[in-house]
Amino acid sequence: MPKTIAITPSWYWPANVARVTGVPPFHLDEQLVERWARHRPDDVAVVAGDERVTGEELLEKVSTAAGALRQRVGQEQRVVLAAGPSLEGTILFLAAARAGVPLLLVDPDDPGAAGGKGAALACADERGAAGLAGSGLEVARLAELSAEPVQTSGTELTSGSIGFVSGDDVVWHSHRSLLGGAISLQTFLQVGSERPWLSTHSVSSWEGVYGAMVPLVAGGTLVLSEPGEAAIDAVAREGVGRMFTDLDSAFATTRDAKRQLKAIRGVLEFVLLSTSGLFDPDERRRVSKMFDCPALTLFGMPEVGPIFASHASWYLDESIGIPLSNAHVVPVDPRSQKPIPTLWEMVESAMVTIWSPSLFVGYEAGDRNERLVDGRLVTGVVASSDANGMIYLLPD
Repeated sequence: MPKTIAITPSWYWPANVARVTGVPPFHLDEQLVERWARHRPDDVAVVAGDERVTGEELLEKVSTAAGALRQRVGQEQRVVLAAGPSLEGTILFLAAARAGVPLLLVDPDDPGAAGGKGAALACADERGAAGLAGSGLEVARLAELSAEPVQTSGTELTSGSIGFVSGDDVVWHSHRSLLGGAISLQTFLQVGSERPWLSTHSVSSWEGVYGAMVPLVAGGTLVLSEPGEAAIDAVAREGVGRMFTDLDSAFATTRDAKRQLKAIRGVLEFVLLSTSGLFDPDERRRVSKMFDCPALTLFGMPEVGPIFASHASWYLDESIGIPLSNAHVVPVDPRSQKPIPTLWEMVESAMVTIWSPSLFVGYEAGDRNERLVDGRLVTGVVASSDANGMIYLLPD
Protein backbone atom coordinates (compact mmCIF):
# COMPACT_ATOMS: atom_id res chain seq x y z
CA MET A 1 0.00 0.00 0.00
CA PRO A 2 1.42 3.44 -0.85
CA LYS A 3 2.72 5.27 2.18
CA THR A 4 0.60 8.34 1.49
CA ILE A 5 -2.58 6.33 1.87
CA ALA A 6 -1.48 4.19 4.81
CA ILE A 7 -2.75 6.57 7.48
CA THR A 8 -6.07 7.21 5.80
CA PRO A 9 -8.72 6.31 8.43
CA SER A 10 -10.35 3.23 6.95
CA TRP A 11 -9.88 -0.10 8.63
CA TYR A 12 -12.89 -1.07 6.59
CA TRP A 13 -12.46 -0.80 2.84
CA PRO A 14 -15.01 -2.06 0.28
CA ALA A 15 -13.98 -5.13 -1.69
CA ASN A 16 -12.83 -4.70 -5.29
CA VAL A 17 -12.47 -0.93 -4.95
CA ALA A 18 -9.05 0.53 -5.78
CA ARG A 19 -7.63 2.76 -3.06
CA VAL A 20 -5.47 4.57 -5.60
CA THR A 21 -6.20 5.15 -9.27
CA GLY A 22 -4.44 7.19 -11.91
CA VAL A 23 -5.72 10.45 -13.37
CA PRO A 24 -4.78 10.95 -17.03
CA PRO A 25 -3.63 14.45 -18.08
CA PHE A 26 -6.53 14.85 -20.47
CA HIS A 27 -8.84 17.71 -21.37
CA LEU A 28 -12.34 17.30 -19.91
CA ASP A 29 -13.80 17.25 -23.41
CA GLU A 30 -11.62 14.30 -24.40
CA GLN A 31 -12.86 12.18 -21.50
CA LEU A 32 -16.49 13.30 -21.35
CA VAL A 33 -17.46 13.99 -24.97
CA GLU A 34 -14.98 12.82 -27.61
CA ARG A 35 -14.50 9.38 -26.07
CA TRP A 36 -18.29 8.95 -25.94
CA ALA A 37 -18.68 9.96 -29.59
CA ARG A 38 -15.82 7.70 -30.67
CA HIS A 39 -16.89 4.52 -28.89
CA ARG A 40 -20.70 4.86 -28.59
CA PRO A 41 -21.79 7.44 -31.18
CA ASP A 42 -25.37 6.17 -31.54
CA ASP A 43 -26.07 5.48 -27.85
CA VAL A 44 -27.88 8.03 -25.69
CA ALA A 45 -25.37 10.04 -23.66
CA VAL A 46 -27.54 12.62 -21.87
CA VAL A 47 -31.26 12.67 -21.05
CA ALA A 48 -33.33 15.50 -19.57
CA GLY A 49 -37.10 15.05 -19.61
CA ASP A 50 -38.16 14.49 -23.21
CA GLU A 51 -34.78 15.66 -24.52
CA ARG A 52 -32.01 13.18 -25.29
CA VAL A 53 -28.78 13.34 -27.26
CA THR A 54 -26.50 10.59 -28.52
CA GLY A 55 -22.75 10.65 -28.16
CA GLU A 56 -22.33 11.91 -31.72
CA GLU A 57 -24.98 14.62 -31.28
CA LEU A 58 -23.41 15.73 -28.01
CA LEU A 59 -20.04 16.24 -29.69
CA GLU A 60 -21.65 18.22 -32.51
CA LYS A 61 -23.61 20.49 -30.15
CA VAL A 62 -20.65 21.05 -27.83
CA SER A 63 -18.26 21.79 -30.70
CA THR A 64 -20.64 24.31 -32.30
CA ALA A 65 -21.27 26.17 -29.05
CA ALA A 66 -17.56 26.10 -28.19
CA GLY A 67 -16.70 27.72 -31.50
CA ALA A 68 -19.30 30.45 -30.95
CA LEU A 69 -18.02 31.13 -27.44
CA ARG A 70 -14.43 31.34 -28.58
CA GLN A 71 -15.43 33.69 -31.38
CA ARG A 72 -17.37 35.95 -29.01
CA VAL A 73 -14.96 36.28 -26.10
CA GLY A 74 -11.65 34.76 -27.17
CA GLN A 75 -9.83 32.66 -24.60
CA GLU A 76 -8.90 35.29 -22.03
CA GLN A 77 -12.23 36.85 -21.04
CA ARG A 78 -14.28 35.22 -18.32
CA VAL A 79 -17.63 33.54 -18.95
CA VAL A 80 -20.27 32.93 -16.28
CA LEU A 81 -22.54 29.87 -16.31
CA ALA A 82 -25.82 29.76 -14.39
CA ALA A 83 -27.84 26.60 -14.97
CA GLY A 84 -29.95 24.02 -13.22
CA PRO A 85 -29.85 20.26 -13.88
CA SER A 86 -30.61 20.66 -17.58
CA LEU A 87 -29.38 19.41 -20.93
CA GLU A 88 -28.82 22.99 -22.07
CA GLY A 89 -26.71 23.79 -19.01
CA THR A 90 -24.64 20.62 -19.42
CA ILE A 91 -23.90 21.37 -23.08
CA LEU A 92 -22.95 24.96 -22.19
CA PHE A 93 -20.59 23.71 -19.47
CA LEU A 94 -18.91 21.24 -21.81
CA ALA A 95 -18.73 23.85 -24.59
CA ALA A 96 -17.04 26.40 -22.32
CA ALA A 97 -14.60 23.72 -21.18
CA ARG A 98 -13.85 22.82 -24.80
CA ALA A 99 -13.42 26.48 -25.77
CA GLY A 100 -10.85 26.94 -23.01
CA VAL A 101 -12.42 30.11 -21.62
CA PRO A 102 -12.10 30.93 -17.89
CA LEU A 103 -15.48 29.68 -16.66
CA LEU A 104 -17.13 30.81 -13.42
CA LEU A 105 -20.03 28.66 -12.19
CA VAL A 106 -22.72 30.41 -10.15
CA ASP A 107 -25.98 29.51 -8.43
CA PRO A 108 -28.76 29.83 -11.04
CA ASP A 109 -31.20 31.07 -8.40
CA ASP A 110 -28.82 33.57 -6.79
CA PRO A 111 -26.15 34.53 -9.33
CA GLY A 112 -25.47 37.94 -7.76
CA ALA A 113 -21.82 37.05 -7.19
CA ALA A 114 -21.32 36.98 -10.95
CA GLY A 115 -21.79 40.72 -11.45
CA GLY A 116 -18.60 41.72 -9.68
CA LYS A 117 -16.35 39.05 -11.12
CA GLY A 118 -15.44 40.72 -14.42
CA ALA A 119 -17.28 38.40 -16.80
CA ALA A 120 -17.63 39.30 -20.47
CA LEU A 121 -20.62 37.02 -21.05
CA ALA A 122 -23.08 34.88 -19.11
CA CYS A 123 -24.36 31.57 -20.45
CA ALA A 124 -27.55 30.20 -18.97
CA ASP A 125 -30.46 27.83 -19.32
CA GLU A 126 -34.02 29.05 -18.72
CA ARG A 127 -33.65 28.95 -14.93
CA GLY A 128 -30.29 30.69 -14.96
CA ALA A 129 -31.43 33.37 -17.41
CA ALA A 130 -34.28 34.31 -15.07
CA GLY A 131 -31.84 34.62 -12.18
CA LEU A 132 -29.44 36.76 -14.22
CA ALA A 133 -32.12 39.24 -15.29
CA GLY A 134 -31.04 42.68 -14.14
CA SER A 135 -27.43 41.63 -13.50
CA GLY A 136 -26.10 43.85 -16.26
CA LEU A 137 -24.43 40.88 -17.94
CA GLU A 138 -25.08 39.90 -21.54
CA VAL A 139 -26.83 36.52 -21.37
CA ALA A 140 -26.47 33.90 -24.12
CA ARG A 141 -28.67 30.81 -24.43
CA LEU A 142 -27.56 27.65 -26.23
CA ALA A 143 -29.95 28.17 -29.17
CA GLU A 144 -28.42 31.60 -29.79
CA LEU A 145 -24.86 30.27 -29.74
CA SER A 146 -25.78 27.29 -31.92
CA ALA A 147 -27.32 29.58 -34.57
CA GLU A 148 -24.29 31.87 -34.92
CA PRO A 149 -22.14 31.53 -38.04
CA VAL A 150 -18.80 30.42 -36.68
CA GLN A 151 -15.50 31.22 -38.36
CA THR A 152 -13.41 30.18 -35.34
CA SER A 153 -13.11 26.42 -35.04
CA GLY A 154 -14.34 24.88 -31.82
CA THR A 155 -12.53 21.62 -32.44
CA GLU A 156 -9.13 22.57 -31.04
CA LEU A 157 -9.02 21.66 -27.35
CA THR A 158 -7.62 24.24 -24.95
CA SER A 159 -7.61 23.83 -21.17
CA GLY A 160 -9.02 26.79 -19.29
CA SER A 161 -9.71 27.29 -15.59
CA ILE A 162 -13.09 26.46 -14.05
CA GLY A 163 -14.15 28.27 -10.90
CA PHE A 164 -16.74 27.90 -8.15
CA VAL A 165 -17.93 30.76 -5.96
CA SER A 166 -16.95 30.01 -2.34
CA GLY A 167 -18.01 32.67 0.13
CA ASP A 168 -16.54 35.97 -1.02
CA ASP A 169 -13.88 34.31 -3.15
CA VAL A 170 -13.61 32.07 -6.21
CA VAL A 171 -11.99 28.63 -6.12
CA TRP A 172 -10.24 27.77 -9.41
CA HIS A 173 -9.70 24.27 -10.75
CA SER A 174 -7.82 22.84 -13.69
CA HIS A 175 -9.34 20.27 -16.01
CA ARG A 176 -7.12 17.65 -14.42
CA SER A 177 -8.16 18.44 -10.84
CA LEU A 178 -11.86 18.17 -11.76
CA LEU A 179 -11.24 14.98 -13.68
CA GLY A 180 -9.31 13.64 -10.69
CA GLY A 181 -12.32 14.12 -8.43
CA ALA A 182 -14.71 12.54 -10.92
CA ILE A 183 -12.50 9.47 -11.44
CA SER A 184 -11.99 9.08 -7.67
CA LEU A 185 -15.74 9.18 -6.99
CA GLN A 186 -16.55 6.90 -9.92
CA THR A 187 -13.93 4.40 -8.73
CA PHE A 188 -15.11 4.45 -5.12
CA LEU A 189 -18.80 4.01 -5.97
CA GLN A 190 -18.02 1.46 -8.71
CA VAL A 191 -20.13 3.33 -11.25
CA GLY A 192 -20.21 1.59 -14.62
CA SER A 193 -22.04 2.00 -17.90
CA GLU A 194 -24.69 -0.66 -17.34
CA ARG A 195 -27.47 1.59 -16.03
CA PRO A 196 -28.13 5.34 -16.17
CA TRP A 197 -27.07 7.71 -13.38
CA LEU A 198 -29.40 10.56 -12.40
CA SER A 199 -28.32 13.91 -10.93
CA THR A 200 -30.66 16.56 -9.54
CA HIS A 201 -27.88 19.04 -8.73
CA SER A 202 -27.48 22.33 -10.57
CA VAL A 203 -24.80 21.84 -13.21
CA SER A 204 -23.28 25.17 -12.13
CA SER A 205 -22.57 23.88 -8.60
CA TRP A 206 -19.56 21.79 -7.64
CA GLU A 207 -21.87 18.89 -6.77
CA GLY A 208 -23.58 19.20 -10.14
CA VAL A 209 -20.31 19.24 -12.05
CA TYR A 210 -19.26 15.96 -10.45
CA GLY A 211 -22.81 14.64 -10.82
CA ALA A 212 -22.55 15.20 -14.57
CA MET A 213 -18.98 13.98 -14.98
CA VAL A 214 -19.13 10.67 -13.10
CA PRO A 215 -21.43 8.76 -15.51
CA LEU A 216 -19.79 10.24 -18.61
CA VAL A 217 -16.33 9.25 -17.32
CA ALA A 218 -17.71 5.73 -16.82
CA GLY A 219 -19.14 5.62 -20.34
CA GLY A 220 -22.70 5.59 -19.01
CA THR A 221 -25.81 7.66 -19.56
CA LEU A 222 -26.40 10.87 -17.60
CA VAL A 223 -30.02 11.65 -16.69
CA LEU A 224 -30.81 15.16 -15.42
CA SER A 225 -33.87 16.21 -13.47
CA GLU A 226 -35.11 18.65 -10.87
CA PRO A 227 -35.52 16.91 -7.48
CA GLY A 228 -38.82 15.60 -6.18
CA GLU A 229 -41.55 13.98 -8.27
CA ALA A 230 -39.77 14.83 -11.54
CA ALA A 231 -36.74 12.82 -10.43
CA ILE A 232 -38.85 9.85 -9.36
CA ASP A 233 -40.62 9.87 -12.72
CA ALA A 234 -37.22 9.94 -14.47
CA VAL A 235 -35.99 6.97 -12.43
CA ALA A 236 -39.01 4.92 -13.49
CA ARG A 237 -38.95 6.07 -17.12
CA GLU A 238 -35.21 5.64 -17.76
CA GLY A 239 -34.47 2.66 -15.52
CA VAL A 240 -31.98 4.68 -13.48
CA GLY A 241 -29.65 2.60 -11.32
CA ARG A 242 -28.05 5.32 -9.20
CA MET A 243 -29.41 8.68 -8.12
CA PHE A 244 -27.39 11.67 -6.84
CA THR A 245 -29.35 14.32 -4.97
CA ASP A 246 -29.15 16.19 -1.66
CA LEU A 247 -30.44 14.87 1.65
CA ASP A 248 -32.93 17.71 2.17
CA SER A 249 -34.57 17.17 -1.23
CA ALA A 250 -34.66 13.39 -0.83
CA PHE A 251 -36.22 13.67 2.63
CA ALA A 252 -38.83 16.12 1.31
CA THR A 253 -39.63 13.65 -1.47
CA THR A 254 -40.41 10.96 1.12
CA ARG A 255 -43.17 13.24 2.44
CA ASP A 256 -44.45 14.74 -0.80
CA ALA A 257 -44.26 11.85 -3.27
CA LYS A 258 -45.09 8.70 -1.31
CA ARG A 259 -47.25 7.24 -4.06
CA GLN A 260 -44.63 7.84 -6.76
CA LEU A 261 -41.92 6.27 -4.60
CA LYS A 262 -43.86 3.01 -4.43
CA ALA A 263 -43.48 2.71 -8.21
CA ILE A 264 -39.68 2.60 -8.02
CA ARG A 265 -39.25 0.23 -5.09
CA GLY A 266 -36.37 -2.09 -5.89
CA VAL A 267 -35.27 -0.08 -8.94
CA LEU A 268 -32.35 1.93 -7.51
CA GLU A 269 -29.07 0.36 -6.46
CA PHE A 270 -28.46 3.35 -4.18
CA VAL A 271 -29.29 7.00 -3.69
CA LEU A 272 -26.29 9.25 -3.02
CA LEU A 273 -27.10 12.16 -0.70
CA SER A 274 -24.89 15.21 -0.58
CA THR A 275 -24.77 17.09 2.72
CA SER A 276 -23.01 20.31 3.65
CA GLY A 277 -22.11 19.12 7.14
CA LEU A 278 -23.94 17.66 10.13
CA PHE A 279 -27.04 15.69 9.17
CA ASP A 280 -29.93 13.88 10.84
CA PRO A 281 -29.41 10.09 10.62
CA ASP A 282 -33.15 9.56 11.08
CA GLU A 283 -33.79 11.46 7.84
CA ARG A 284 -31.24 9.23 6.15
CA ARG A 285 -32.97 6.10 7.47
CA ARG A 286 -36.31 7.33 6.18
CA VAL A 287 -34.84 7.98 2.73
CA SER A 288 -33.40 4.47 2.65
CA LYS A 289 -36.72 2.96 3.70
CA MET A 290 -38.90 4.95 1.30
CA PHE A 291 -36.54 4.68 -1.68
CA ASP A 292 -35.99 0.98 -0.84
CA CYS A 293 -32.23 1.11 -1.36
CA PRO A 294 -29.03 2.08 0.49
CA ALA A 295 -28.92 5.80 1.34
CA LEU A 296 -25.29 6.82 0.95
CA THR A 297 -23.94 10.16 2.13
CA LEU A 298 -21.33 12.39 0.52
CA PHE A 299 -19.47 15.39 1.94
CA GLY A 300 -17.12 17.71 0.13
CA MET A 301 -16.29 21.31 -0.64
CA PRO A 302 -15.47 23.46 -3.69
CA GLU A 303 -11.72 23.37 -3.00
CA VAL A 304 -11.41 19.61 -3.38
CA GLY A 305 -14.77 18.19 -4.41
CA PRO A 306 -15.91 14.96 -2.70
CA ILE A 307 -13.94 14.03 0.44
CA PHE A 308 -15.97 11.45 2.38
CA ALA A 309 -18.66 9.09 1.15
CA SER A 310 -20.30 5.90 2.29
CA HIS A 311 -20.32 2.70 0.25
CA ALA A 312 -23.32 0.49 -0.41
CA SER A 313 -21.53 -2.64 0.81
CA TRP A 314 -21.57 -1.43 4.44
CA TYR A 315 -22.16 1.83 6.24
CA LEU A 316 -23.46 3.25 9.52
CA ASP A 317 -26.32 5.73 9.44
CA GLU A 318 -24.64 8.19 11.81
CA SER A 319 -21.34 8.22 9.89
CA ILE A 320 -20.63 10.36 6.83
CA GLY A 321 -18.54 7.46 5.47
CA ILE A 322 -14.85 7.00 4.72
CA PRO A 323 -12.36 8.87 2.53
CA LEU A 324 -12.72 8.30 -1.20
CA SER A 325 -10.22 6.56 -3.43
CA ASN A 326 -7.09 8.73 -3.88
CA ALA A 327 -7.86 10.74 -0.72
CA HIS A 328 -4.98 11.15 1.74
CA VAL A 329 -6.67 12.35 4.93
CA VAL A 330 -4.64 13.33 8.00
CA PRO A 331 -5.97 14.50 11.41
CA VAL A 332 -4.38 17.69 12.75
CA ASP A 333 -4.64 19.70 15.96
CA PRO A 334 -7.20 22.47 15.25
CA ARG A 335 -5.09 25.01 17.17
CA SER A 336 -1.61 24.32 15.84
CA GLN A 337 -2.62 22.58 12.58
CA LYS A 338 0.13 20.06 13.23
CA PRO A 339 -0.52 16.37 12.47
CA ILE A 340 -1.65 14.27 15.43
CA PRO A 341 0.83 11.34 15.59
CA THR A 342 -1.64 8.56 16.31
CA LEU A 343 -4.33 6.54 14.59
CA TRP A 344 -7.63 8.26 13.79
CA GLU A 345 -9.63 5.95 16.06
CA MET A 346 -7.50 7.09 19.03
CA VAL A 347 -8.41 10.74 18.45
CA GLU A 348 -11.43 12.22 20.23
CA SER A 349 -11.70 14.97 17.62
CA ALA A 350 -9.41 16.51 15.03
CA MET A 351 -9.35 18.90 12.11
CA VAL A 352 -9.49 17.17 8.72
CA THR A 353 -6.73 17.86 6.20
CA ILE A 354 -6.69 16.24 2.78
CA TRP A 355 -4.56 15.82 -0.29
CA SER A 356 -6.17 14.50 -3.46
CA PRO A 357 -5.55 14.86 -7.21
CA SER A 358 -8.78 16.89 -7.13
CA LEU A 359 -7.18 19.67 -5.05
CA PHE A 360 -7.88 23.16 -6.41
CA VAL A 361 -5.18 25.21 -8.11
CA GLY A 362 -5.84 28.63 -6.61
CA TYR A 363 -8.12 31.33 -5.26
CA GLU A 364 -9.23 34.49 -7.03
CA ALA A 365 -8.18 36.75 -4.15
CA GLY A 366 -6.95 34.61 -1.27
CA ASP A 367 -3.60 32.88 -0.90
CA ARG A 368 -3.83 29.16 -1.63
CA ASN A 369 -0.77 28.44 0.51
CA GLU A 370 -2.51 29.83 3.59
CA ARG A 371 -5.00 26.94 3.39
CA LEU A 372 -2.34 24.25 2.93
CA VAL A 373 -0.25 22.36 5.47
CA ASP A 374 2.43 20.10 3.97
CA GLY A 375 0.51 20.21 0.69
CA ARG A 376 -2.81 19.21 2.27
CA LEU A 377 -5.92 21.37 2.42
CA VAL A 378 -6.99 22.46 5.91
CA THR A 379 -10.73 21.97 5.53
CA GLY A 380 -11.91 23.59 8.76
CA VAL A 381 -14.00 20.45 9.36
CA VAL A 382 -13.80 18.71 12.75
CA ALA A 383 -14.37 14.96 12.84
CA SER A 384 -13.75 11.75 14.76
CA SER A 385 -13.47 8.09 13.82
CA ASP A 386 -14.57 4.77 15.29
CA ALA A 387 -12.60 1.52 15.36
CA ASN A 388 -13.93 0.60 11.91
CA GLY A 389 -12.53 3.75 10.36
CA MET A 390 -15.97 5.33 9.91
CA ILE A 391 -15.82 9.14 10.03
CA TYR A 392 -18.26 11.24 12.06
CA LEU A 393 -18.60 14.97 11.44
CA LEU A 394 -18.65 17.05 14.63
CA PRO A 395 -19.80 20.58 15.48
CA ASP A 396 -17.05 23.20 15.10
